[in-house]
Amino acid sequence: MQANLKTRLEECKTLPVLPAVAVNVLRLTQRENFDIQDVAKAIGSNPALATKVIGLVNSSLFGLRQEVRTVSHALILLGIDAVRTIALSFSLVQDMRNRVTPGLSPLRFWQRAIFAAGAAQELARQEALRHPEEAFLGALLQDVGMLALGQILGEEYGALVTKARGDHERLTELETQAFGSDHAEVGRWLVANWHLPEAVRVGVGGSHDPARWQTGKNASAQTLARVVALSGVIADLWIRAETREATRLLCTRAREFFGLDALRVEKLLTRVAQATVEISPLFEIQAGTADELDAILQRASLVIHNPKGEGGAPVEEPPAPAVAPVRLDPLTGLPNRARLSEYMGEQLAFAQKAGIPLTVLACEIDQLATLVDAFGQPSGDRALIGVAGLLSERLRYRDMAGRDGPDTYLLILPDTPPQGALVVAERLRRRIADTALDVGLRDPVHLTLSVGCVTFDETATFGDPEDLRFAVEDALGRARRAGRNRVVSFGTA
Repeated sequence: MQANLKTRLEECKTLPVLPAVAVNVLRLTQRENFDIQDVAKAIGSNPALATKVIGLVNSSLFGLRQEVRTVSHALILLGIDAVRTIALSFSLVQDMRNRVTPGLSPLRFWQRAIFAAGAAQELARQEALRHPEEAFLGALLQDVGMLALGQILGEEYGALVTKARGDHERLTELETQAFGSDHAEVGRWLVANWHLPEAVRVGVGGSHDPARWQTGKNASAQTLARVVALSGVIADLWIRAETREATRLLCTRAREFFGLDALRVEKLLTRVAQATVEISPLFEIQAGTADELDAILQRASLVIHNPKGEGGAPVEEPPAPAVAPVRLDPLTGLPNRARLSEYMGEQLAFAQKAGIPLTVLACEIDQLATLVDAFGQPSGDRALIGVAGLLSERLRYRDMAGRDGPDTYLLILPDTPPQGALVVAERLRRRIADTALDVGLRDPVHLTLSVGCVTFDETATFGDPEDLRFAVEDALGRARRAGRNRVVSFGTA
């Protein structure tokens, strides 16, 4: 790494750091004679973290034959290294997920990380690595260097991210040309400063070049580096728009790294999609429904089995699935107005048929216009991205948060009654008000949110999605006129 870049990293006070619970767990496990119950207590001191650790341990990624009910049980079955790594995964994502990096969509960043982590775990098990959870964490953090570069370089780095257009190989070339180092090298430096295991450092540092930092003597480390590198290529199959090119690159790398043929690649992708649907809610990341991911698998399958089409003609791909970028807001990475309207129609029809409630929240950033007028559109964009990240946290599997307008968001909450809807809306309003957002100014700023709330149930029926949309927009308008920074329900006085 070039000396001036390293100096800037060392002097930066806003780089991602290990959360306190992660520091405590690492400290305990680095003792010579640590007590396993002390580690269980450290993780259990954060009930949300403990619940997520147990949830991931019980997922198909680990394939345990018995259900794990406590952290202590997980430690006994999987060992201290595995549980420690899982706990680090959750605590790091929770701490870093709301960081704003110019040119980078937080949602797309963490979607790629989750797909890659699931892929790495599957590959590590396939290659019989002794500690597959290290591959999981290495894949999850493989792009953390992007967050660090964004902190020290700001808009300069954002311009490179935008120019790369989601192509990570192109991004590393641009980074090396501009700074003499790429985000993989910066990421390795960062996780080394966190004192994470050497295997994780190898995975992060070699995520775009598995031979990097390899001496040729450690076969396990070499395999782990290839696992993490391929995991990113697998993730891009779901994240990037060019399914055909992404699939061809994946087949090439899978054959080069592990000798995988088309059939084994297809089976691997199916397992990764299933795992991602299962684990993404634990990380509070919207990765798409099983049907949406399956649609991309079908597109990829056409290319895997017939890469050039009949007679050399290009393969005709089916229509783009719901998670394709055309259905996402380019700034926040959330579903756009068209996708929100479509999903609201689907869920309203289901709610009418099943006799269950459906809640829709319309949220508006109160001070966005003032912020843009005073400090420019870049600050407004950062605010939009930051609020989007907060609104999309802690969503359930079938919930959807999306950008509905220039300064508004819509949340669609199936099977949520009026009382629960008000609790969710008020929690979101307080969450935004209490969070200091980095919008590119000297100091973080506090914004507020106006929320309109409407619920379809037996007391308030709506014939079609447009009626539902009119009702929630009316409620939002009344919240705005009543002074902003408040929640108003449709139909209340």
